[in-house]
Amino acid sequence: MSELDFKEEESKARANKDWGRLVELKIKQAVPRGAKRRDWVKLDSGWLSSSINYRMTPDERYTFSCLIVMAGSAKGYGRVPGLISDNDCREMPHEFLAQEAHVSLELFEETLKKGEADESIYQNGHGIFLINFDEYQFTEYDRQKQYREAKKQRDEFLGTDRSHLRRR
Repeated sequence: MSELDFKEEESKARANKDWGRLVELKIKQAVPRGAKRRDWVKLDSGWLSSSINYRMTPDERYTFSCLIVMAGSAKGYGRVPGLISDNDCREMPHEFLAQEAHVSLELFEETLKKGEADESIYQNGHGIFLINFDEYQFTEYDRQKQYREAKKQRDEFLGTDRSHLRRR
């Protein structure tokens, strides 16, 4: 599936709130095992005005922030950004995830329930999916990616590829 087709399918799934389809698309686009992924997440000022901030208790917000870190981690919580799962894209036990977050299972489950009601979390057999994870984690590097790719294609087309001159 081309990047353009993926974006179109992703937009349709989001518009129809077909979270199951969106998770399936993300799994298909996931980086293969062993590929390097960043191991940090971004929390910016938008976090303060988000519905999570005023609809959840401080303990639930802490738990949700742990979910954000897990969803972005390249170490042990799956290979699909935004999806908390095992490396085979299967759901992980909530008891284990609650223990990892250092919260009670009851608090963990309550946070998931509120997140689902708020349409910020979707759960299925693949795991816990943070619906807006990509929007929160969009970086300057991601923004510039389309321009870098266009330049690379233009250079290849014109025969002016200079990638061999770059420092390694």
